[in-house]
Formats: sequence, C-alpha cells, structure tokens
Amino acid sequence: MDAWERLVCGVGLPADVVRNVIERSWARCHSAGVDPTATRAPSSTSREDFSRLLHRFRDVIDVSVPIMEQVRESLSESGTMMILTDPSGVILKTEGDPGTLEAAQDVRLVDGANWDELVCGTNAIGTALSLKEPVQVHAAEHFCAGIKPWSCSAVVVRDPAYGEILGVLDVSGLSSRFHRNWLALAMMTAGRIEAELSARRMESRWRLVEAGLHSLSKESSRAVMFFDRQGRLVKAEGVTGHSRASLGGCGDWSARRRIEAFDFDSGHGDAAMPDWVRPEWVQPVMRGGQRLGTVVVLPDSLQREPARRIDTRATTLTVGQTSTTLGPIIGRSTALRHALERARQLADLDVPVLLQGETGVGKEMFARAIHEGRRRTTGPFVALNCGGLPRDILASELFGYVDGAFTGAKRSGMIGKIEAARGGTLFLDEIGEMPLDLQPYFLRVLEGGELYPLGATQPRNVEFKLIAATNRDLRAEVAAGRFRQDLFYRVSVTTLRIPALRERKEDIGELVEHFTREVSQRHGVPVKRFEPEVIDALERYAWPGNVREMRHVVEGMVMLTSDETVTAAALPDEIALAAATRREPGVSAEPAAVPDLDAVERHAISAAIARRHGNLTTVAKELRISKSTLYLKIDKYGLSPALRQARQQDR
Repeated sequence: MDAWERLVCGVGLPADVVRNVIERSWARCHSAGVDPTATRAPSSTSREDFSRLLHRFRDVIDVSVPIMEQVRESLSESGTMMILTDPSGVILKTEGDPGTLEAAQDVRLVDGANWDELVCGTNAIGTALSLKEPVQVHAAEHFCAGIKPWSCSAVVVRDPAYGEILGVLDVSGLSSRFHRNWLALAMMTAGRIEAELSARRMESRWRLVEAGLHSLSKESSRAVMFFDRQGRLVKAEGVTGHSRASLGGCGDWSARRRIEAFDFDSGHGDAAMPDWVRPEWVQPVMRGGQRLGTVVVLPDSLQREPARRIDTRATTLTVGQTSTTLGPIIGRSTALRHALERARQLADLDVPVLLQGETGVGKEMFARAIHEGRRRTTGPFVALNCGGLPRDILASELFGYVDGAFTGAKRSGMIGKIEAARGGTLFLDEIGEMPLDLQPYFLRVLEGGELYPLGATQPRNVEFKLIAATNRDLRAEVAAGRFRQDLFYRVSVTTLRIPALRERKEDIGELVEHFTREVSQRHGVPVKRFEPEVIDALERYAWPGNVREMRHVVEGMVMLTSDETVTAAALPDEIALAAATRREPGVSAEPAAVPDLDAVERHAISAAIARRHGNLTTVAKELRISKSTLYLKIDKYGLSPALRQARQQDR
C-alpha cells in the first residue's frame, strides 16, 4: 500500500517492493491515466451491445457454461466466483457463491462490465489479457483503490486450433478468502473449455464438409470451398491452379486462412464481401436448424476442365440381402436400411469414409459393399487390419519398400497395400491402432497423393478411395494424444455408423435362417429348424460380439444338435441365463431391453472414486478416459456427494 501511495502521489516506486508483473502493470495504468481512486468498473455495456457479444461468442459460452456450473459447489464452499470474459475483457458469464456474486455488484464485477487493464487498472482479467499469460492479483496489488479488497486469478482461453485469444477465465473472491489454488482452478477450467472447444470444432468441421458434399452431390462443379462459422477456410475441394489464378485476390489457401473482412455466418461484416466472392456462389450449410458454416461454389468457368458430375442414382446397395464378395448383408430393419442407404450415398463420393461400429457388426462387409457399389472404378479392393501388427511390419505392409531398404528385405522389394489399391479402394480396419509415429506419413499420402516406399527417394503417385474402420472413439483418442487430430479430420470427412445387432433384433430370425443354410452347405448336414422359444432367447440376448458372435453361436448349435429341430437345450449357458433373468414371473415374453449401460457406467465410476479416495487424476487413468470427460460423467450421474465422502474418508 505504501508503494502504491508513493506511485500515485508522484514520488515513485521503491525498489524491490512490488512484484515485477505488478510494477509493470501499475506503470501502464499510470501512463494511461487510469484513475487510482476508482471504486468500481465503468457502466456496463448497453443491452443491445451485450446481446451482440453473446451471439458473437455463443460457441465459447455454450461450452463454458456447463463446465462452470460443474464447479459451482466448490466455488460456494470457497466463497469464490468464476468469470468468463470476451477477448476485450467484457464479462459474459458469472457463476459461483451467491454471497460473493452479490458483493461483486459493488465493484461492478457483473455481466457486461469491461475489466480491461486500461479501464479498471491492474486486475487479473485485464492484466492476463495484456500479458497473454496466467496472472494472479492479490488485494493491494490492484491499481484502483475500490478493488483492493478483492483477489483474483485469471488465465486466457485460446482457440485450440488457431491459438487466438477467445477470452479469459477468472476466479475471484474477497481477499480474506484468498487461496493460492485459485489460479490452478482457473487454469484447469480453462483447459477443459479448450479441450471441449477442440472436440466440438473438430466435429463441426467434418459435419460441415460431410453435409456440404452431400448437398452439393448434384452440382456440375466440384470446385468448392468450405468456411466454418468463424469465416476460416476448412477445405478446398477440386480447386485447380487455374481457378486459383482466376481468383487472384483470394491469396492464402491454407487451412489457417481466415476471411477477416466478411462474416459468412451472418452474411455481413465490417467490410463488404471480398472482391473474389460473388453472392451467387455463397450457400449456407445447415444441420438441425443450425448453420454449420458456408460453402462457396466456384463456377465451371474457373476450371481448366469441367468437374465430373456425381450421379446419385441407386447403386447395387439395396435393402434386404445386399451381396458382396464376403456374402450378403442380411436384414430389413429400419436401422440397417438407414445404414445401407447411407452407404449407397457414399459409394460414388470421392471422399474418405469412416465406418464406426462395435466389434463384429460387419464393417468389412459394408466397406466391400461401398467399393462394389462404385460406378466409376474398376480398381481392386485392398484390405489391411492395422491392429496387432508390430510397427515395422505395418509400415512395410502400408507403404511397401524398395530393394535393399533394410536387412532381410526382398531383393525385388514389395508393393505396399496403398500402392496396390491404386484406382480402387483401400480399407484400413482398426485405424485407431495405427502407431502415432506412422500417422504423419499416412496423412501425407492422403493430402498429397504421393507415396514414398521405405528406402525410396522418388515418390509414386497414388489415387484411391479410403475407407477406414474403428470400434474406438477416435475423438477420445485424439484428446488422449493417441491419434492425430489432423488425420482424424482427414479420414472422417464422411462417416457411417453400422448399427449393433441389439439395435436391429427384428433381423435375428432372418440371420438365423441364413446362417443355418450356410452351415448346412459348408458341413453337409441337414438344415435345422429353430424353435420359437430359441429365436425368442436369441432376440433377448445383448450380443456383445454382434453378427460375428451370432454366426458362431448358430453354427455351434446346428452342429451339436442331432435332431432336425434346435431346442432351448442347445442354447449356450450365457444366452439361456440372459433369457431367463430377463423374464419376470407372470409377465409375458417381451424382447429384453439393452442392459442399463448408464447404471453400469455410474457404478464403475463410483467404485473407482472410492478405490482412489477421490483422486480424479488416478480415477481417469484407471477408467481410461480424459479428466474432462470424468467431470462430465460425475455431473451426469450426480456423483459429487460420493466424491466428497471419498475425500473426507481419505483425510
């Protein structure tokens, strides 16, 4: 306080009394003429301007509010509040202890108030924005007299993809309640916000491209550019050197290019539409009533040669028994019909496809069906499972190698699966298992269309349709650092979720009949008839191994039954037990519901919290999920009381 008084009186600061970060901030405020006797922030932003801010930063707010609400209880216990601001220091949202929120009104630490350093003097929000790094300001370290009863800790929130500052996350309270952990809480919360923003932006971007390509499937030109809601170029498809030259004023075409002059999302901006954009080229991309972004469709006149027209008429993919070289895709359920229709649409789109589904749902059969449904290719279907192969063997299988590439290599070299698929389809199963250090090399092939076999010095041009498959949550793998974000974005331009067998139980009877005939032909045994109660039991089972498991079960029952009829006595124990436990006495037989997975997950998390005495870092590691996901699950299942109890017992 003595040092501050000497500064404002013009005497000058004594040496080595005030922290350097505070001293420099005081100097900036003093030079800018900030009133050191101020007792509160200036009047809040007008209601109109504040509404515009809320709209402009709605993505950040939508992500931040649930996360801030999750720590409400901790904030109340510590007598603190949490604050989210925009990049200029205007408060967008507050959360926390009711008493602290009420006291904050005295200094106008409220929605709409501007806490820029040169407006309110030294404070964690404004000084963090000024320094672009975490800041903690305690009591008398504030520049303005009226704010000195407070302490605050703040960290900037950055766009995870581009690094620009989106705002500030601050934890504040009266100085009498100050705890040094406030800064750690602010940093942890900001990290969770950035992680969730990254996941949502990534999903929004691939949905934008997916929806845009689908809606443009009948366009005569394939030269399109996709811009996200922030006006950034996400993808340029079919844009040739000729069209780039024709558009001269567009300049930088990298994925980081942002069209600052025009807001494609709202249709207006601070400046006129860029000279190179014509209004008739601009089309919004909508999904579920919300705008994902904008597509700019370049006319054919800008291309050296007309782009191929995409024919979306029916292909060989039909509902019922869609034949592939691996056999038919059996079933007429709604879930399967939707998946097959989706596969039909994707067959002739020259974009990667990511097949998602549990183990045993038939991902390779769908990949074959998509390949065989392509009308414009005669190339081969080449499959490779990325799981279970050592890193070096997988690299050889993928990229191939030249003579002398390594000790033991074939003298003639070897063509890799990527090159073998030239002109056709490359199916990579279990792509989530691809080692992290191989992923950049594969990404380069996808982006540049050039392949360097191991030991080669000259590239080979390759063109193929990529179909990848996984039973993992690749977004979670990206968050955990096990899968590259840029590769995820590249392989998931379009996605197809294959339904689990328990989601299409009306197909089970038809599947049983098909597998029975198949076993009969393969083993030369009579075709067996399954009793209705056996079919009922099969429909009640959850089928964790899906169609693959069912094929083996049916084969075993047929082979082990000597009679012409398969009875309930032939059911495997786990299926018979599941059928028995899901049928209550006196209640008519009904298809069993899927096990209550939420209840199972809640129990697993609760048990882990108890075992780990409330240490959420070790709980997240044990459950193999990110810490931010764990917080969401704790809130979803109302496990905060169990967490507090575990921590109290540990003490």
